[in-house]
Amino acid sequence: MDAAPKLPQKSPSILGDVAPPFSGTRPTGVAPEFDNAFSSWQTDKTPKSNTHLLSTLQPVIDTAVTSYGGASPSPTLRSRARLMALKAMNTYDPQRGSVRTHLLSQMQGLRRLSAQEQNIISIPEQVGLDFQKLYAAQQELSDQLNREPTDDELSDYTNLSSRRISKIRAFNQPLAEGTTTVDTGDGENSGPAASNLPGNHSHIDAWMKFVYDDLSPTDKLVMDMTLGRNGRRRTSTQEIAKKLNITSGAVSQRAAKIQTMLDKRYTHNF
Repeated sequence: MDAAPKLPQKSPSILGDVAPPFSGTRPTGVAPEFDNAFSSWQTDKTPKSNTHLLSTLQPVIDTAVTSYGGASPSPTLRSRARLMALKAMNTYDPQRGSVRTHLLSQMQGLRRLSAQEQNIISIPEQVGLDFQKLYAAQQELSDQLNREPTDDELSDYTNLSSRRISKIRAFNQPLAEGTTTVDTGDGENSGPAASNLPGNHSHIDAWMKFVYDDLSPTDKLVMDMTLGRNGRRRTSTQEIAKKLNITSGAVSQRAAKIQTMLDKRYTHNF
């Protein structure tokens, strides 16, 4: 009696080292209408076809987000996942494997994005408490002043020094790739390591403070947000105008005036 023909061995999964729910379970696949949606999308890549295609891929996107982004992924991470999935479809070849396997492989970058969101460094408890205090003060002062408060106003309101405010902001901002931090445990002397490297010029900082202290509250904010001082994010002219309830032209004029004052240090050989 002839022996039964041997079945071809199943190819090893490229996701063999991926944590559950991929291992040991049978995940939900794509929606039944995927093939038609994918074919239409390849012919005409419009916003409408993008949305339709992504709707058929949503079960796999959800699986990837849950596995790579944790049990409670943020709305931002979910949005990034959909963009990653759509980009991955540009390299998908139905002849080479399933769309699910392709997507899960291409979306492993969500791990890194999730880690960046969570700011993988350890934030000391007191820094977290001070951040909540600073955030609440910023909201209250913004309502009172009808504009963003200056760092001096925040410092007076919270009894936190400008230096402390800068450190708090540094801890609560996502780090750029390759950036390292120095954590001393209390947050007071922590921050981007680059700030401690040779090349910092204290005399320039002193002159900037001299100019800054003589400015009006609005001009202080223009200087802070334009230069990204005290841990602030550098802000565009349009965003500054919106925050301060003035025109973009007024922001530009104020910024030019401040720059002229800063440049006077050359005149004084400071």
